[in-house]
Amino acid sequence: MDESITPRRFAETLAHDIPKHWLPGNEVVSSLLNAYTVLVPANEAFYIRTLNACLPRITDPALRKRCHAFIRQEAQHGVAHKRYWGNLDAQGYSYRGFERLVDRAIFKTMDRWAPLWLRASLVSCVEHINAYLGYEFLSQAILDGADPRVRSLMEWHFAEEIEHRAVAFDLLQAVSPGYPVRLAGAATTATLFYLLMTGLAVALLVQDGVLWRKDTFRQAAAHLGSTHHMARRTIGHLWNYLRPGFHPSQLGGDGLAADVLARQAAAHPPIVVAMAAQAE
Repeated sequence: MDESITPRRFAETLAHDIPKHWLPGNEVVSSLLNAYTVLVPANEAFYIRTLNACLPRITDPALRKRCHAFIRQEAQHGVAHKRYWGNLDAQGYSYRGFERLVDRAIFKTMDRWAPLWLRASLVSCVEHINAYLGYEFLSQAILDGADPRVRSLMEWHFAEEIEHRAVAFDLLQAVSPGYPVRLAGAATTATLFYLLMTGLAVALLVQDGVLWRKDTFRQAAAHLGSTHHMARRTIGHLWNYLRPGFHPSQLGGDGLAADVLARQAAAHPPIVVAMAAQAE
């Protein structure tokens, strides 16, 4: 694995004329990723607080440097996705109460009551989920035909998740390397992640009045099974995470991420802009 973590700013304009269902003909995937974008900022803020709490325990200067680059990338993800919330507001969606509840009831509660080893394990697992989502969406070109602005946002985020996919896992191994720790974090994280994202996506489909359409069920079946195989592939990725010899570098996808980031940096005007290095 040839890791290079470069913090970048997402510079694309997200005007409020983006359609509700920005992946034409696929309200299900549009709603799933709209739910994802609502959950990202609080998630990312939790990652950052957790890594900052772990840093005093990290003596390896290379890992500390990687953690600082990871934190800067995650901070930019939160900023960019919050910008996209303006589109959701303009489209009339109700979601902010849900987002605040999740932040208070889960992330702030974890900050206060969960031991640091569990918080680090949660971040390690959710970063694996983010990385394999990125790998699947990029390798299968699931966002082909999407509104180019939203596609740029999602593909930039997915590419950077692939780029820094090993940092949180390596941090966990340095802070609390036991297998039961990894297992506890995985069970908690996978359950919460998919319940929250699916629940909010369903709520958005209800607000659109399309949840019970036959075509909605057809789209869900295609995404989970016949076309994108996401149910089977998700189970496989989670199972891999539970293997004792697992390491995130085994996922691959570096070429996919590099292609996306190079294309976006070369656009006119650039979609992503590399940020200056920062002293640690």
